[in-house]
Amino acid sequence: MQKEMTLYPFADTYVDSTMPYDNFSEKEFCLLGCFRQDAVYRILMQFSLAEVPPEAVIEKAVLRLYCVRNDCMETKNGFVICPVKEAWERGRVSFDVQPPCSCVGLPLQTECAVYESVSAEITPLARVWHERPDSNHGILLRAADEQEEERLTAFLSTRQSCPDWRPCLELTLQLPESSPSADEKKRVALLTSRFLERDGARCLPDGRVRYLRDLARLLAGLGWQVDIFQPSNGLYWKKEYDGFRVFGIGEGGFDEDFFLSLNKSFYSLAQDYDLHLYFGMDLLYPYVFENAICVSQGIWWDAEKAPWWRSQEWYGRLFTGLNRVKTLVSTDTNTLHWLNAVHPSMVCRRIYLPNYVDLTMFHPTDAAEKSEKLTVLYPRRLVYSKGWGAVKEAARALLQKREDLLFSFVGRGTEQAEQQMMLLAERESGIVYHWYPMEKMATAYQAADLVLLPSRYAESTSFSLLEAMACGKPVLAGNVGGLTDLVIDGFNGVLLSAEKDALEQAIVRLADDWELRLEMGKHAVQTAQCFSKKIWERRWKELLLAHRQTIE
Repeated sequence: MQKEMTLYPFADTYVDSTMPYDNFSEKEFCLLGCFRQDAVYRILMQFSLAEVPPEAVIEKAVLRLYCVRNDCMETKNGFVICPVKEAWERGRVSFDVQPPCSCVGLPLQTECAVYESVSAEITPLARVWHERPDSNHGILLRAADEQEEERLTAFLSTRQSCPDWRPCLELTLQLPESSPSADEKKRVALLTSRFLERDGARCLPDGRVRYLRDLARLLAGLGWQVDIFQPSNGLYWKKEYDGFRVFGIGEGGFDEDFFLSLNKSFYSLAQDYDLHLYFGMDLLYPYVFENAICVSQGIWWDAEKAPWWRSQEWYGRLFTGLNRVKTLVSTDTNTLHWLNAVHPSMVCRRIYLPNYVDLTMFHPTDAAEKSEKLTVLYPRRLVYSKGWGAVKEAARALLQKREDLLFSFVGRGTEQAEQQMMLLAERESGIVYHWYPMEKMATAYQAADLVLLPSRYAESTSFSLLEAMACGKPVLAGNVGGLTDLVIDGFNGVLLSAEKDALEQAIVRLADDWELRLEMGKHAVQTAQCFSKKIWERRWKELLLAHRQTIE
């Protein structure tokens, strides 16, 4: 069986003899050849073949580069590609500090090429790297004769935003034919922009990651082999987490809201999977696998933040991707309403499947002894979009007027944001700040009297909001996104704008009305029952069955 695979370098740069100590690893281009009498340029590049199956035979390997300058179009074979003998680091290499390479190289033809791709077959090198991975230190490109005065070319590097112009290694593989076993697991590939940290060291703690982890566990329980693909710090790596394989597949290539490089790498690496799941609409361009599922955690463009939002190109990318998806799973109705209004002819199947709460973990407790102070909980990240600034302002203002309030902040943020909260807690006796691990967050909700979630934008059916409701707490929520799917104003909480005055008024109203808090809390518990994790799991099983039936 033949298979095509495209790999992208995890390291590429060039060196310049006129600046022997400088590093150029952040440039969007790489220079190669000679210029005038004193400048010599060489390119260093390295690919990982870790994703090539061990049993595969490399029939052909072609290095492809995009040329944007060529001062020697009349010369046919002016450059050579030499295997590097020792390890090197992209960010530290320079002309003065470059690894040794073989004296014998393969030719690179650039004749008449400019603003187009040039290629060179390097099959012998790729076969050696595949058979002996420890010998793979990459390649060095140089002029065949570095004494010539005018032989300068320039190629685009991996930092170039357009994926079609990036350097790549195109492999043609021959794989042994295999007959499928009756008990062989189906394989699902999940693409996400965040799961582990970019170096794969630890898992990122937020609701988006929790959803992906729980969905992966559900799929594994149904008999699927689950592999997760995500951006990395430039290196290609494979980790084991919670029983799943996690692959770091290079830089995300973020360009005007879309992860172009990540999308293309995933499309190259995940060809042999039975099901493909994209965890975000910003991952759907330029390529989408046939019969794929996309999970949307809400819109993120409902603020005046990025200049490209709602541009013609942005719309084109978004709807090109969505029209190639078989099924879109939206965790809120706000996203579906927006899509229906802007593009009612969109062809993908659209399903509303909201977020969930584990009712065995989050639930009301017996009424504790009444405290002298009423606890107001802010369980969100310390960022502007979650209304953090408005909560701080409202807390300061109310603490100057009242002594019966205690504001508890339990979210994480940047190092600077966390330092600011610690200082604020030291100076204000009515403010406390600490962080709870996920398994202890229920105690934070249960100890509170009311919960603040005054988000400004970019919200779906919030995990924090559902957890607070499940613990029987009235919520004060921003009137945005999927929060309005959960909160009925005056019934189980309050919907408001994320502004200081609105927060103050709502906090005072509930602080002074114990019966209203109790009534809203009871209704909140009733609401949370409709969003239990068991219901979510059942609906996902039904969705996967229906999805399978539509494609068979």
